[in-house]
Amino acid sequence: MSFGIKRTLEDDAGGASLDLAAAIAEFYQDFPQHRKDVFILNHQQFARGQDAVASIQHNLEDVQKEFPAAKLGMAKSLALGLFEGKLPASVNISDSPFIPKPESPIFARIVIPAGDEFSARLMKSIFVSNDPVANDRFPVMDSVFNNTEMWHRYVLDHELGHAVTQLSLDKTAMKTSSLGNKAECEADAYAMIRHFQRYGSSSDFPAYISDIRNMNAVQKGDVTHWTTRAIDEVIELNSQGKLAKLTPAEARDLSVDIARRVHLSADAEHNMQQAFMATVKITKTAQGKAQPDGEKVMNYIATVLETGANTSSPAVLESCKRYMRTIMTYVPSDLPQTKTKDELKAMGKNMAAMKAKALIAEPPMGGLKRIFRDAIIDAQSGKNLGNDNKPPHPPKKKFGGPAQ
Repeated sequence: MSFGIKRTLEDDAGGASLDLAAAIAEFYQDFPQHRKDVFILNHQQFARGQDAVASIQHNLEDVQKEFPAAKLGMAKSLALGLFEGKLPASVNISDSPFIPKPESPIFARIVIPAGDEFSARLMKSIFVSNDPVANDRFPVMDSVFNNTEMWHRYVLDHELGHAVTQLSLDKTAMKTSSLGNKAECEADAYAMIRHFQRYGSSSDFPAYISDIRNMNAVQKGDVTHWTTRAIDEVIELNSQGKLAKLTPAEARDLSVDIARRVHLSADAEHNMQQAFMATVKITKTAQGKAQPDGEKVMNYIATVLETGANTSSPAVLESCKRYMRTIMTYVPSDLPQTKTKDELKAMGKNMAAMKAKALIAEPPMGGLKRIFRDAIIDAQSGKNLGNDNKPPHPPKKKFGGPAQ
């Protein structure tokens, strides 16, 4: 698939793409046990999705023989479409998310790396705007990160991180945990451990991605990919010299442990999604009309300060404080200021209130939303709706006869 994007000097400065054949060989050397359940499609070897998927057909047939419940059709179709778009992903082969089992095993995964079309510049644009064409001046990217091979390596390690960590989906746990956020924390933690091992302990790329993940939760509402806590813990462990000698398997295990401890609860995920609806609206408005970056950035800052000053959610407060600590790093120095004196005064008041605020308990999702969500989870996991602890009704008696 061609996006019709004309390469720029900035794209060319990013250098060559990752050598996928070498990266794939390295993965199977690190995890030989996954030759039978992790299949990586190489777009540098196959031009068409049909040929790429056909190249793993024998592997898929082996999965089907070992796990007759595996649903291959949808996974193959999804992998083919993603491959044609050269869009990185990790596709589950499972027993279908609609089968009523509390825990759905993941039998295998099909991994699609990022396509060669995606330079470092374009990868950054996709991260911050979901748009391969957009390349606004905000947020800026340091020239040291204009390294296409490094971005491709990170994205592939992220997708492989999914493949070697989350091997089942416990649907009933969704009442208390954001399993999507947990999976993303696992994948980013694994990828960043491997990044430090590949590019050196002095790399600032993980800190950049940590900031971008937080920025995207605020500006795009991408709370599922809010992996900032997990990446920050990896950065701290790196500063203590605890990552360099880890084996890939140990890196996997550490990433699972980090994600288990720092991933968002279901309530925190809901609270963040609700809190950042106002900032997401700013993003959508800016996309719908030509709006100067300066006006957009100041609107973000004003809304984040107001949100942080008024929130009762520790996760929202943490994200807002992080946003304000880092946002100016990614704003071009010559953006015009668009707020009035009164607006700036209100922003300062909210800043002071936010800085002074400390929260501990995450407000639970309540009302009909929670009832509806839990009912869906119960239905998908095969549980009876309602109170699971309620004793069964006694058998009814027929009129004039014994109980049946």
